[in-house]
Amino acid sequence: MNDMNKTSATRERLLEAAGAVFAERGFRDATIREICERANAKNVAAVHYHFGGKEELYRAVFDYARSYAPRTDESAFSPSSAEERLSAYIHTALVRLFHEGRPAWLGRLVAQEMIAPTKMLDILVKHQIRPNSERLKAIVRELIGAEADEETLQLCTFSVAAQWLFYFHCGQVVKRLKPKRRFGPTQIQRLAGHITKFSITALKGGQP
Repeated sequence: MNDMNKTSATRERLLEAAGAVFAERGFRDATIREICERANAKNVAAVHYHFGGKEELYRAVFDYARSYAPRTDESAFSPSSAEERLSAYIHTALVRLFHEGRPAWLGRLVAQEMIAPTKMLDILVKHQIRPNSERLKAIVRELIGAEADEETLQLCTFSVAAQWLFYFHCGQVVKRLKPKRRFGPTQIQRLAGHITKFSITALKGGQP
């Protein structure tokens, strides 16, 4: 293995180890020493060499996890109505959350960030969560009508998103309630259809 390959391999080991340690202990309690030990890096200077410091490594871990997300394109559904766009949006959200290639520690890492937020949460909100929320809100606006006030619109948008977030953040509860529950392509498609139908019925005031 040449030097460039060795450097790349070390960097990836550090990212995998950091993801696991941050997920277990949270950003504040995780130590660079433990991360380096798990990554089989010879000394703690490896983190500074590859990333610059603990905060930069933490951000790199999220970027690393996102790089494993499948490439999804909602435009491939060619939706024209708000109902079709909502269906495409929900299916895409579920695929990104439950794809088989995602790091095993991702769910726990996100949970740690929700429990004890860092600057990373502000970055995620600015660059990912808010833009996606605005897209969903625009779809919901079409479904509930322009006469709805902003507070109602926001509540409805959160209520739609909460359905797939429950399966992600309460995954361990779901496993215990439904031990045979799986999230393969067929199950994701079925769940997306259910959430879409449930949401549209609610948003339209109970009218199918």
